[in-house]
Amino acid sequence: MQDHKSAYIHRSGEHQLQAAPSTCDLAAAVDDVVPANGHHHKPGKAVTASVYRAKIAGHSRVVTVSWSRDLLSHAFTIAISGADGASAECRVELRPWQFWRRAGSRRVELSGGASTAPATVRVLWDLRRARFAGAGIPEPRFGYFVALEAAGEVVLVHGDLRRDALRRAAPCAAADAEAVPVARREHVFGRRRFAAKARFHDHGDVHDIAIECGGERGEGDGDMEMSIAIDGEEAVQVKHLQWKFRGNQSVTFSRAKVEVYWDVHDWLFSAGTRPALFIFRPIVLSSSSAPAGMAAGMLAGTVSTTGGFCLYLYAWKLD
Repeated sequence: MQDHKSAYIHRSGEHQLQAAPSTCDLAAAVDDVVPANGHHHKPGKAVTASVYRAKIAGHSRVVTVSWSRDLLSHAFTIAISGADGASAECRVELRPWQFWRRAGSRRVELSGGASTAPATVRVLWDLRRARFAGAGIPEPRFGYFVALEAAGEVVLVHGDLRRDALRRAAPCAAADAEAVPVARREHVFGRRRFAAKARFHDHGDVHDIAIECGGERGEGDGDMEMSIAIDGEEAVQVKHLQWKFRGNQSVTFSRAKVEVYWDVHDWLFSAGTRPALFIFRPIVLSSSSAPAGMAAGMLAGTVSTTGGFCLYLYAWKLD
């Protein structure tokens, strides 16, 4: 254990895959938007995706809000799907010379369900005051909303301007059951250092995540090391990374507990053609232990149960 003035971080377990409580439900819903294995992602294109579970047209459905940006385009997409087969999608291009596109609304039809009648869903957005964390970042940091209205209720508000969204959707009121965050996928780029921001709970604080990888691999006694810091405090340190390129570790900070998983195999053995994967999963202390092999399944992208929120971070090394 290490003591810190602002927060403390408790390390538990060895650097190896261990059994863990249940993980993210429906996380695979973003695979078509942000591929889980990185095969179809272009390193020059910044992409984020947030997945929610919301009740729409009488059914629990998966809503994915994704953002993409490169030199030629900047857009957000809302995709809706459900177990009944019904689906809908709305894509909005954000062209800088068309200021009016930064606020608007669009209706789409939720259809294709075997036992569900088609339903109209309205997407509303306002990005006129949106502020981004830096050049090339696809998703605004604050000052915006993207909302979803169905059957006279606002079922989802993505962004910090919730009051503005409800005012814009009037006379529609907020749904009794709010959308529940399920997962988030994000791609980050760097040479030795990778940074991201994350909220581990729906109404929690935004935390700074920094991942650093250094050392020399290959000749002589060359060794690789990796560290993961949360809010400036070192949470995970891995030495001899070429032997411990997959693992997981529990960390505690600011009265929160998070399980951190990493898989940097492709950093070391694929010549930078594929990203490393980091998973940050808040731990519910009352949850029961999962069967052995859960951690390995999370890193492989094959595990999906009914647990809480997960952040999937894909770190691409640039030459």
